[in-house]
Amino acid sequence: MLKNLIIHPFLFSLFPLLVIFQYNIHEVPLTDIFLPLFFSFIIVLGSWIILRFFLSGKKSGLIISLTVMLFVIYGNLHTFILNMDHEFSFLGGNMVMGIVFFVLLIAGIFYLVKTKKVLDNANSITNTIGLAMVGILVITIAIYYYENPVDYSISNFSDMPYSANNVPIKPDIYLLVFDEYAGNIQLKNDFNYNNTDFMVELQDRGFYVPEISYTNYPNTHLSMPSVLNMHYLNFFTEELGKDSQDRRLLDESLHNNLVMKILKLYDYKITTFYGGMGAVGNSNLVSEKLCSFGTVNTDLRKNLVLTYLPISYFNTVLLQTHQDKKLDCILSILPEIKGTEDMPVFVMGHFRLPHEPFIYDSEGKLKTEESDNEDEAYLEQLIFTSKKILELADNILENTNRESVIIIMSDHGYRTNIDWENPSNENYISGFNNLSAYYMPNQMDNIPETISPVNIFRIIFNSYLDTEFEILDDRQFWHTIERPFDFTDVTDKLPR
Repeated sequence: MLKNLIIHPFLFSLFPLLVIFQYNIHEVPLTDIFLPLFFSFIIVLGSWIILRFFLSGKKSGLIISLTVMLFVIYGNLHTFILNMDHEFSFLGGNMVMGIVFFVLLIAGIFYLVKTKKVLDNANSITNTIGLAMVGILVITIAIYYYENPVDYSISNFSDMPYSANNVPIKPDIYLLVFDEYAGNIQLKNDFNYNNTDFMVELQDRGFYVPEISYTNYPNTHLSMPSVLNMHYLNFFTEELGKDSQDRRLLDESLHNNLVMKILKLYDYKITTFYGGMGAVGNSNLVSEKLCSFGTVNTDLRKNLVLTYLPISYFNTVLLQTHQDKKLDCILSILPEIKGTEDMPVFVMGHFRLPHEPFIYDSEGKLKTEESDNEDEAYLEQLIFTSKKILELADNILENTNRESVIIIMSDHGYRTNIDWENPSNENYISGFNNLSAYYMPNQMDNIPETISPVNIFRIIFNSYLDTEFEILDDRQFWHTIERPFDFTDVTDKLPR
């Protein structure tokens, strides 16, 4: 039966995506894989239909399967060799490996087109291989979800008010998160860079800029749920265990967060953006999510392009240009959004800046080639990011006709050189030292000298919405990449 069916090209179209998903299953939501799988399937189906006009169905299928698998092997081998710290890493260059694989592909296609042999056995064997590979992955994924059930009620926080207080004036609130923007201490220590001029520019615009600022966690996936739920997240350890890498509860707590629930009670219209890190919020909380450009999962997109299309042209079109368009969209649209007295707005933009990919120089020009020095590339993009932050702040202050609250922050510092397993005090600074600046009209006296991110919205809600949230102690919790829920309190190891 398998010798007559032609299912292997469609199975092979699913294989690379399922491999990436299975490897990252603890951090990539299942729904993020559906659209990529659909597009991959459609591309292969369309290619097969076109080839059927010239060749038999079996020959067409075998040519497509050969092409897909050579691309997969080439992409993985190319990435592996380039990441090797070895004198032969130059072999990963497109001109060397590319020619070899191109010759193999042409030779394979030529043979399949010219052969007079009946291809029943080849078709049957390829079908069997495809079924085995995809079947194993699907079973592995299913077993993971079966053995790791999630009680999502754990992520629901209990201190939400049951009703909104009668507040006459509710300000528009803008939360602008710039991913991996390092704080002043780290910039001086690691880059010998003085960012004082930028901080003074923010202060001149009426922002309060703490001299020293730390996040509560050194990772986006913990720091942002903590900010938007106004809670520390250490209780996840009891639920999931110190060895768990499963982020499904964290993702649920982020998208069904307490801050948006409270703002919804106060009749806020909530808008979020796909600024490179995904748009936060469930559909029952968020009115609109803008600047998606067909976004699936940003990291999944990057891994797919770098692994399966490791050619400079595709990297530029699918990563650099795509990212530039998304950022340009959010920078142009966000400051135009403003509310009314009856319906104020909460606007959140999480920018993948100055976080890699490092696509801008310090003047904001798109780079034509990848930098050899990652630290220098980061600093250039940070300098450009500072300029865009000031422009964005100016545009919001100019366009809104109401006094607005503006929070400018980063979710952690620059972490490329961190030793997660054996951190030094400098590593702690790199993980936690962040950017933070606050514009709170008529409430500047309510801002404490040091603001812990977990307290940002507690302070804002108490100041503007007449709530009475307790202000929590400022704590910093370290964890490793492999054990994200194994927390260590390192508050006392950071300079104050």
